[in-house]
Amino acid sequence: MEKETDISDEPREKIKRLREKSEAIREKMEIEALTFIEAAKSFTFEWIRREMETSMLSSYGISSPDNLELDSKKLNRSRSDLNELPLRIPDIVEAHLNGGDYWVHRNELLQVGISRDYLDFKKEKIRRELTLRIRIILGCTAEIFWKPEEEEPENKILVKELGRKKYVCFLRFSDEMTEPLNHYFAMLEELFILDYEMKEEMLRINGKPS
Repeated sequence: MEKETDISDEPREKIKRLREKSEAIREKMEIEALTFIEAAKSFTFEWIRREMETSMLSSYGISSPDNLELDSKKLNRSRSDLNELPLRIPDIVEAHLNGGDYWVHRNELLQVGISRDYLDFKKEKIRRELTLRIRIILGCTAEIFWKPEEEEPENKILVKELGRKKYVCFLRFSDEMTEPLNHYFAMLEELFILDYEMKEEMLRINGKPS
């Protein structure tokens, strides 16, 4: 009787260990997700600052900031907008990036089965969704800081889609964004494997999750 108890307890202990590992990986993935979000704030700030300065210079036919000669009223307003950027951008980024189904580690239930093709598909889907969100963030930020009477960023790089502006030109994540995202993807594979092993152990106990 004692031997039977040991046998029945073995898969439960394994499930417990797997669950602990899974939670530890989820915590690390959360850190990487938040690191990506913080890097996205810096990325957005630098993009909009650069585009605002370029737009301001081109509207006056000035090729270099060294030749900048604007009337004081417009120059002061431009400086005020630039100073306001760090205050407005974090909320915009948080609203679009700190949520959604793309941060899959926050979901309790993952795919029942795993395969290399599925993992690659999932990673690509996450990357596409985050890229879309960044494009919308840049569009939202531009919409706030560009005045109606001013020209939009050069080459009409923003379009309106479903009532919102979106950046449409080539977009490459910064190195500070790419690094945590790559770490996230590496841990995503571990998480799926652990989740799969837990389901297998549950089936060994009674044929269904306990």
